[in-house]
Amino acid sequence: MKIILKDFQEAAVSKLVRHLRGASRDSLSGDRQSVCLSSTTGSGKTVMLTRAIELILDGDDEHVPIKDATFLWVTDDPQLNEQTRKKMVATSSILKSEQLVVVDASFDEETLIPGAVHFINIQKLGKEKNLITPGDKRTYSFWETIRNTIDMLPGKFFVVIDEAHRGMIEETAQEEAATIVQKFIKGSPGEVPAVPIVVGISATPERFNRLIVGTSRANRPVDVDVADVRESGLIKDTIVLHHPKREQPADMTLLREAASALKRFTAQWAGYCAAQEEFTVQPLLIVQVEDSGSKGAISETDIAEAIRMLRNELGDFVSSAFAHSFQEGTTLTIGADEVRYIAPSEIQNDFDVRVIFFKSSLNTGWDCPRAEVMMSFRTAADFTYIAQLVGRMVRAPLARRIVDNELLNTVPLYLPHYDSKALQRIISKLSKPDDGAPPIDIEKSDDVVELQRALESDRYFAALSALPSYVVPRRRKANQVRRLMKFARLLTNDGIDVNAVATARDTLTGVLNAEYERQKNDPRFKEMIEGKRRIAIEAINWDVGALAGRTGSSTEIDIAAENVEDLFEATGRRLNEGLHKIWWRDRVNNGSVDREKAKLELFALCTDPSLIKRVESSAQERVQSWLSAHRTAISGLDEGSRAQYTEIRNLAASPELSPLVYPAALQARASDGRWAKHLYVSADGDYQADFNNVERAVLNQEIGRSDVSAWLRNVDRKPWALCVPYDVDGEDRAMYPDFLVVRDKDGQLIVDIIDPHAISLADAPAKAAGLAKFAAKHADRFGRIELIMVDGSTTKTFDLTSETVRNRVRGLKLHNEMKRLFDEAP
Repeated sequence: MKIILKDFQEAAVSKLVRHLRGASRDSLSGDRQSVCLSSTTGSGKTVMLTRAIELILDGDDEHVPIKDATFLWVTDDPQLNEQTRKKMVATSSILKSEQLVVVDASFDEETLIPGAVHFINIQKLGKEKNLITPGDKRTYSFWETIRNTIDMLPGKFFVVIDEAHRGMIEETAQEEAATIVQKFIKGSPGEVPAVPIVVGISATPERFNRLIVGTSRANRPVDVDVADVRESGLIKDTIVLHHPKREQPADMTLLREAASALKRFTAQWAGYCAAQEEFTVQPLLIVQVEDSGSKGAISETDIAEAIRMLRNELGDFVSSAFAHSFQEGTTLTIGADEVRYIAPSEIQNDFDVRVIFFKSSLNTGWDCPRAEVMMSFRTAADFTYIAQLVGRMVRAPLARRIVDNELLNTVPLYLPHYDSKALQRIISKLSKPDDGAPPIDIEKSDDVVELQRALESDRYFAALSALPSYVVPRRRKANQVRRLMKFARLLTNDGIDVNAVATARDTLTGVLNAEYERQKNDPRFKEMIEGKRRIAIEAINWDVGALAGRTGSSTEIDIAAENVEDLFEATGRRLNEGLHKIWWRDRVNNGSVDREKAKLELFALCTDPSLIKRVESSAQERVQSWLSAHRTAISGLDEGSRAQYTEIRNLAASPELSPLVYPAALQARASDGRWAKHLYVSADGDYQADFNNVERAVLNQEIGRSDVSAWLRNVDRKPWALCVPYDVDGEDRAMYPDFLVVRDKDGQLIVDIIDPHAISLADAPAKAAGLAKFAAKHADRFGRIELIMVDGSTTKTFDLTSETVRNRVRGLKLHNEMKRLFDEAP
């Protein structure tokens, strides 16, 4: 691929390729197969399947290429086909333009082209269409081509059904296979047999899966966790809803506010991209208008007035800055303007357009991450249309979360015709998406406040940035060999360590070499190698008419080279990243061993599970040492490059230290509570937040101290928040102490952790123990690490910088132990 996949995408691709190859193998015996990739909107389903196709055609460290595999990509719209094809051209380093074939009426081949991806939309396969109708100018109908491909490429023909939730509903039992899509899945007598391998792609695969259950197909699901998608930063964090507080004409007023938001986003993106030396993101305003009026008008909305309002707010935009995606499909004269048409699939790459008008939906062919602001003239009754569109507006323009400016992780949505009750309906719809929309927070504009760094706060942020913090790995453990090699390639590409790839390989093969030196003279090791080189064959003599056979002679024969290769490739799947081939080449090139024996030696070595663990451990240690050694160099990179190293940290097998990087701007919940000395402040110079009684008391006490200069609310799960690992039944989890307090002592800044902690909470003992273990490692970096235990209205403070105190806390496991410690404390 020309792009680096996210961790969750790589994991999905690995499983997808395994299922596709398994389906290929099992289909040879006549069993029909299906594979279904299910992942939320915005997660990169097309990219994942493109990478899987690459690995099928070109092979990888685990599998040989299937160069003559062929793919048919089926959708219900030609724009979606073209969009997918363009995305493949842009992202694939293996699939060339000539391998991406659009099937049209001129297509007339005996079989689909081996090694190619073909695109077709179902409208071309309906009745009375030239593509499926034999005639004097056609040698093969398309259904004949499909039949021939099934026959001539067994196990190598994959039919991909994009957005596989469509066309799946069976009207009645008698209408089985009535739709084009179902013909591929179930077959159609006299036309086409059911294809052996079907691959579904959808955010909502339930209908596809139900249909598969009703057939004899074996189904192999690949389900992507929506939490992983959100954590990756591919989708934005929050939708901010703007609406009038009381019923009154407000549409043009909110359109003006939407235009103002567009200006603000344009300026923020320009500043951010310039600082990061990124290609500038050019935001779009998406304006949803009403349907056509009864008098034949284009829309009930006064679009001409809307354009005048936008020009007043945005400046004198040229006509090409305005466009529409109405079904008319042509340039329209609206007032004094000629408003051009843009197909939804073309919007993203049209850099002249700044405002798009549309009606009910832009879903078909719509993929436009730079759509940053939306305003709708439609009424509350149309909330479903809005929800459908918003699900496609939350894609992050740079395919990552913006750490430095949280505003750029939001989507403002303006709804002038929604009252509070109607607004709640759309909040419910967006908060609990039922159509594969991504998970995203919904906030009303009145509940959101923008925060900037306080004036003259740089030295305080410098002190906070130097603190120890951890990244806690996900439950899904990543392969550390792959992690190391990915890290090595990043270091090499960024010029931080041009020898990193070679060093990483030497580190890993060094573990294998050490194990070989330990075992090479062991008789059992030699016996295993020789045993794998030969196979004992026993003959059975069977007399005609006899009830049983007689044992005949037995002999030993050399194992076939193909079977040696099978063992060797199985070893490669355990080691990953082609490590088996690197070690094997080193052994063969020194001339001391023949090629097959070297493969069997490595197989014998890797039968010991502890060796694989040592290789993984060595990889993890190398990553940790590089993260420490190159911390300064990595921190000097732009945010986009740093994000890739953050992904490396997130692939840890166990909690690892990670640098703290604080943003220039935040978005927070508006509140009546006002607090001084916070490091992020609103326009009035204060921090807005609500706290419980204990938190308020603690904060008032801390802020009132004469030596306290600043403090920070350490918000849960924010990428910039200080994180402390703790353990629950062997599973690593992350906690975020509530407050970081900065004190100035004789000109030296000292940071304290202050964490009020109710002992009644289920994970209270584990969190307390985790904070104590953190203090045992890092107490010298803090002034105080205060765990404030709360029981009802009573609080007691435990300063974990004291070894005596933390030794009592770090062993806590049960609530009664915590309660006893609390009661015994003075």
